[in-house]
Amino acid sequence: MNVGERIRALRLAKMLTQADLAGDQITRNMLCTIERGAALPSLPTVCYIAERLNVPVGYLLSEERDELAYRKMTAMPNIRHALAAEDYAGALAIINTAFGDSYDDEIALIRAECEFRMAKAAFDNGRLRAAVAGFDRAIREAEHTVYDTAWIRMRAAVYFRYLSTLSPTLSSDVLEEEEIAGAKSIGDDFCAYVLAKEALDSGHEGEVREYLAHHTGSVFAARLSALLQMRAGQLREALDAYERLLASDALTVGVLMYEIFDDMELCCRQNDDYKRAYEFGSSRMGLLERLLEEV
Repeated sequence: MNVGERIRALRLAKMLTQADLAGDQITRNMLCTIERGAALPSLPTVCYIAERLNVPVGYLLSEERDELAYRKMTAMPNIRHALAAEDYAGALAIINTAFGDSYDDEIALIRAECEFRMAKAAFDNGRLRAAVAGFDRAIREAEHTVYDTAWIRMRAAVYFRYLSTLSPTLSSDVLEEEEIAGAKSIGDDFCAYVLAKEALDSGHEGEVREYLAHHTGSVFAARLSALLQMRAGQLREALDAYERLLASDALTVGVLMYEIFDDMELCCRQNDDYKRAYEFGSSRMGLLERLLEEV
């Protein structure tokens, strides 16, 4: 992109007419000639145009390889502000506007992390198909950077392994089944919960109790504690614990509510309370339908 093309692209992006940009120091015809590449602007003219476009002079005069650096210089303060506010959608919008399909390692890293955080938020809010698409986008973005993004792939794999227990349609288009099956991850509350739950299902209660010792007070720990009570035959105590969980404002993860309804249905069946078992079963199936709604 030559200097004239760069001027024209910026002018259009800022929704300025040639007369708006030309102002009172150059003519519209001169600007038109520069934008068409039929004439090179003098240095004072470039300085004038850069000031009116609110960009560094170097951006207009840069070689192609330097253009991304100038765009980053302009966009990164806003991106950092959005990230500090945990506005990952806003950060992505700024990146897409400023860089389009352009990449460098830092931009790709930010894109990958934003996609992962947004996918996790979608998962927590019960929008599972949006989460699946978001996790896949995060993994694809991570492939464009040399920075360490293995944590994104590992955590996404654990999420996908869990999602497959809800529906076979909640699958990754990027990760292989073998990678998902063997994935381990730390540093994410839900991933740690999934691994502890899998340990309980495998009969490794020691690992579960170690998890509970390090995650006291979380809704995930509360569900596992109630599950241990249920499996020990303490059905009344387990039901009371589940009731408290359902009434808790901290219960914001949709899939955890689904699991609790499942546990309570089983508790009631074991206690010969088939009326409540049916009610919890109906609630569970209704919630699953909502969780599996299309994006």
